[in-house]
Amino acid sequence: MRLLSVVAMAAFLSCTASADPQPALKRKGPGFMKKGPIGPPPDVVERFSQLSPTERQEALSKLPPARREIMERRLERWNQTPPDQRRRLAGSYAQFQEMTPEKQQEVRRLFRRFGETFPPEKRPEAQAAIRRLRKADAEERKTLLNSRRFVRDFSDDERKLLEQMATEIPGRE
Repeated sequence: MRLLSVVAMAAFLSCTASADPQPALKRKGPGFMKKGPIGPPPDVVERFSQLSPTERQEALSKLPPARREIMERRLERWNQTPPDQRRRLAGSYAQFQEMTPEKQQEVRRLFRRFGETFPPEKRPEAQAAIRRLRKADAEERKTLLNSRRFVRDFSDDERKLLEQMATEIPGRE
C-alpha cells in the first residue's frame, strides 16, 4: 500500500513537472498556491477539492484548456480516493518534501522510468516485486533478482529498475 501511495504521488509529480506552470489562484489566505521550482505543489489537488463549486469553476476557467482538463481529471480521481489513502498520500508528500531537491529529482526520475517501463497491466506485479525487494537484505535481494521467477517475469532492465526503486526511494519509517 505504501508503494502504491508513493507511485501515485510520483505519477502526480511527474505530470506536474512536465506541465506548464499554471497561474496562481486568487484565494483568501497567504500562500494558497505558492509555487515551487516546478510549479504548484501536489497538494493543489487537495486544495482545489476544498473550494466551493463556484470557486473551483472560477479557478479552473482561468487555466489553459489542456491544464484545466488535467486538473479536472486529478480532482475526479482525488474525490474517488478513500480518506485513509488520502492520509497516506499526505504523509508520503510530507516525506517527499523533506528530501533534498536532488533526491526529489531522483525519485521523480525513477517513477517516470517506472511509468515508461511498465505497462499498466504489469505495474501491480512490479509494485509487489518492489515490496518484496524492500523487505530483503542485500544478499536476499540479489538472490530474488536472479531467481527464476524474476528472470522469467522481468527483463534485465526491468530488474535493474526494480532494484533501484527498492533501494533508492526511502521507505516509511
